[in-house]
Amino acid sequence: MGNKIQKKDTIGPELLGSILDTVSEGFVRCREGAVIWASARAAEIFREDSAEKLIGRELNSLFVPVDPTSALEPSDRHIRFSDGEERILRIAPVGDNGDEELYLVENLTQQRFLENEVQRANRELHHANRERVSLRNRVQCETEERDELLTVISHELRTPITVITGYNRLLLAEKVGTLNEEQQRFCNQSIKSCQRLNNFIANLLEASRESDGEMVLEVTETSVVPTLEGVASFLRPLIEEHGLSLTFDIDPASAAARFDPVRIEQVITNLLSNAIKYSHDGGMIELGTRNIEDGGRSYVEICVADDGPGIAEEDRERIFDPYVRLGDSGHVGGLGLGLALCKRIVSAHSGTIGVDERPGGGSRFFFRLPDASDLPKEPEPTELKPGELESTS
Repeated sequence: MGNKIQKKDTIGPELLGSILDTVSEGFVRCREGAVIWASARAAEIFREDSAEKLIGRELNSLFVPVDPTSALEPSDRHIRFSDGEERILRIAPVGDNGDEELYLVENLTQQRFLENEVQRANRELHHANRERVSLRNRVQCETEERDELLTVISHELRTPITVITGYNRLLLAEKVGTLNEEQQRFCNQSIKSCQRLNNFIANLLEASRESDGEMVLEVTETSVVPTLEGVASFLRPLIEEHGLSLTFDIDPASAAARFDPVRIEQVITNLLSNAIKYSHDGGMIELGTRNIEDGGRSYVEICVADDGPGIAEEDRERIFDPYVRLGDSGHVGGLGLGLALCKRIVSAHSGTIGVDERPGGGSRFFFRLPDASDLPKEPEPTELKPGELESTS
């Protein structure tokens, strides 16, 4: 407590000027509105080579105001230099000493640009959020409508299926007369087709209700030949109705493939049904298999060939898109979903599907399934989205 407090030296103008030259903001000292001193940073802000060029000039003459009514802070100025460049400067008094005033000069152009960008981004984000909410509500509404439609359709389909199955069982029970062997075969095939359709409806409803939105393929290792023969058997009445002949070209060396028999049956049914629709009466359809190598992998290729009008080369890819139907095909019905369904099922099996020209005219649809010997014995299950598979042509 006995120490005496020494009086500090007063900071002079030269020392103050040296200190202000070291900061990032600019400073100018004015007397009666004219600049009598400026820091190097102030000269940079006012686009001068040196602070000396500002001495003696009126502060307000250093810039041309752009919009004095713009929504800026009272100390901010939106200015334009003589060459057209625009800046936003903050010129604020920070002290005075009698007839002299010290002003802080800041270049806020980049800051305000960033602020405007943030505001614009916020507006866009707000708009995007509104769009997202609207889209979510629309999807929810469409999902509810779809589920309701599926319920109605399943009910309307199951009723006639039950009736058809019941009458076929009555016929097979020979309650109204004896059936010959051929008639019994027809009734049995009709019952099997009704059961397939009933299972299809059940799978469709189950898939639409799955919360995770996925469906697992039940893959097995087996030959595709029994599936080909089974489809040909229950479609034979349609084949015979059109006077078509069906031949098989099965490669005896065809190895077993890895596939879901139920799903691949859908593919073969679609392809063979299309071949029946588009073949000329009295024409020929061919089902075949072969082993092929592609990209170092082994595949079993299944083909369905017909002698119909064929498909132009430029349409051979887009025909597998949903709702695409070529030419004047209204007489055969359908929505153009069958081939899109086939493509999705085959892709889910890590296979490929395509179409080319059949020698002699017509179309040759083919798809490839991985050879069972070319894949691990216990692969991860393949998952599909519901709605991709449960469609008909």
